[in-house]
Amino acid sequence: MSKKRLIIDPTPAGWAYGFPKPLPEDAVIHYGGEWDYGLKPDFDLAKWVVEQGYPEEHFQYYSMWVKDVEEDDPYVTPGSDPQQ
Repeated sequence: MSKKRLIIDPTPAGWAYGFPKPLPEDAVIHYGGEWDYGLKPDFDLAKWVVEQGYPEEHFQYYSMWVKDVEEDDPYVTPGSDPQQ
């Protein structure tokens, strides 16, 4: 079975800090449509991104998208080692 995850990728060079990454489920709101997801208004996105290792002084721009992920196959960040 699969589920949807909201993925974020800060720019520039998010890859150098382990991005793209799925946002925590408690940060995401599902509006009803199959691909209709967004960020909860009370979630501090900048704080979370910095906690994930992205430099605060560079965090201005990002992209987000919804990805279909198998529940028994957790999302693996491209370029990371899935065996860690």
